[in-house]
Amino acid sequence: MVDVTVYVQQGDPACDQIVDYLKGRGIEPRIRDVLSDPSASAILFGRVGRVIVPSVEIGSAFLAGADPIQLARFLPSGPQEETGGVSLGAAIRTVSAERSRELGTLVPAGAVEVGRVTPGSAAEDAGLCPGDFIVGIGSYLLGGGAQQLRAAIALRRPGEVMELDVVRGTEHIHVLIHFREQESPASAPGN
Repeated sequence: MVDVTVYVQQGDPACDQIVDYLKGRGIEPRIRDVLSDPSASAILFGRVGRVIVPSVEIGSAFLAGADPIQLARFLPSGPQEETGGVSLGAAIRTVSAERSRELGTLVPAGAVEVGRVTPGSAAEDAGLCPGDFIVGIGSYLLGGGAQQLRAAIALRRPGEVMELDVVRGTEHIHVLIHFREQESPASAPGN
């Protein structure tokens, strides 16, 4: 088992998300709170020049401002990877540069256009609609299109939540996808 340390600030939702993410994968991380453990702050300051939470140390790897998408690349695969998969439950395709120019400045190339939404799916439950454009995952801009979104979804497990930044018409909205077990895979016509 790899040694994992999470540098947190008590009460910070992003820190709680990282700890829950790790525990959901069967990893019990060592928690170092920067408010109650002065040496934790000193370690962060020494590693990155300032205190950034959540930060995660996995063996010799150090991720400042970590999120589940980054983190999954450094976690060992194991029994937790054999659990049931999840899906969005919507047809998706990458927004090309040409399509982005047609749509205007709200939808950049590399975003994801939502097509047919499967009834009863996580996408429908969250309120995603055909014609929506997914432009971000959590605090990250989506620039890698449908492939990046599929990779992010593949890292999720039943019971987890993913926040999406969505453009609908001229509005930006935030959508929470609550993943359930045994959903059919998202399809991607046009890719």
